[in-house]
Amino acid sequence: MLRDQSTTYTTGTSLFVSWDEVEQTIVSFVDNYISGFIPYYKSQNSPLGENRITDLLSVYFNMCTQGFEPFFFQKNPTQPMGYRESDLGVYAKDWNMTPLVPIFEFEAKKLPASATHEYVYGERGGMERFKRELHSPHLPHCGMLGYMFCNNANYWTGKINAWITTLASQSPKDGIDWRGDNELLHPIKSFGTVTKFASKNKRVTQTDIVVFHYLIDLT
Repeated sequence: MLRDQSTTYTTGTSLFVSWDEVEQTIVSFVDNYISGFIPYYKSQNSPLGENRITDLLSVYFNMCTQGFEPFFFQKNPTQPMGYRESDLGVYAKDWNMTPLVPIFEFEAKKLPASATHEYVYGERGGMERFKRELHSPHLPHCGMLGYMFCNNANYWTGKINAWITTLASQSPKDGIDWRGDNELLHPIKSFGTVTKFASKNKRVTQTDIVVFHYLIDLT
């Protein structure tokens, strides 16, 4: 159920015929290489800043493509409308793509001991930005990156799902509805130091967006 995709979107690029193909290509690439980011991160003196970590992840992924993949990663891609920027975007290498928009986007959040609910909601809430269509309004799927600096994936998914469950017990606010089991993070697989989850979340326009969550152990 979580993998159901909307058919009302077009990729805008001849390199990817369908959004299923985009998802399978990008998500499979991330699955294959993301655990290798940990030693690269540590080789760069393990910085603590969220922006620096995401910058390193973008560089790392682009090195992994070796220039042969039909896509590339870019930090802080701009949205076609407004001034918002997501944390990490993936673009198709297609000269004819109009308008130029990411074919996949990630929001990133640090998860230190002092972490609040901003992974989920609030002014800087990662998941909420996708639900409000402040990011990725043109996409049927996206990603969240959780940089864990303490505890483990089981602990943080428990916290994240508890925040969502609390929101689901309240009346929808400003068109944001967190009710339904699909809003929660569901485990998919583990890559050792990285654990992957998925959720399917309802946006303000009542369309669904599938979110792939990667909780990365940076301890």
